[in-house]
Amino acid sequence: MAFKRYDGFFGKVPQGFINDNFKKCPMCGLGEPNWHLDTQKRWTENRYLFKCQQCEAVISSPFGDVMGFSRTIITTPGLLKRLSGKKTKVIYLKVDEVGSMQTTQLNKDKEFTLDELVEMSAGYGDTV
Repeated sequence: MAFKRYDGFFGKVPQGFINDNFKKCPMCGLGEPNWHLDTQKRWTENRYLFKCQQCEAVISSPFGDVMGFSRTIITTPGLLKRLSGKKTKVIYLKVDEVGSMQTTQLNKDKEFTLDELVEMSAGYGDTV
């Protein structure tokens, strides 16, 4: 994989999405995770991959969730999301790798809502 930051125009939306929502990594709890991005092309859905440069955890989300295309059933991503039993207005993320934080191994390959992962990252407090 070729993870990198996108601080210019290209990649602005997904980089902004991860930077704005996760001031701390939900796996290691460290602030300033310096998120790097990559993409993963899949047969059914393409995903953005977000990697914490502190612990090397990787979380991912479908393009449609990050870009806002899947928030209505009028779009194909939204319809597919609805047919899979998910709520269209909810953003889902998957923990692909827990990185160096092996205590979070139970979260590997699990899917969470954006709110759940933000709550996990906030649970570390301001001491880190």
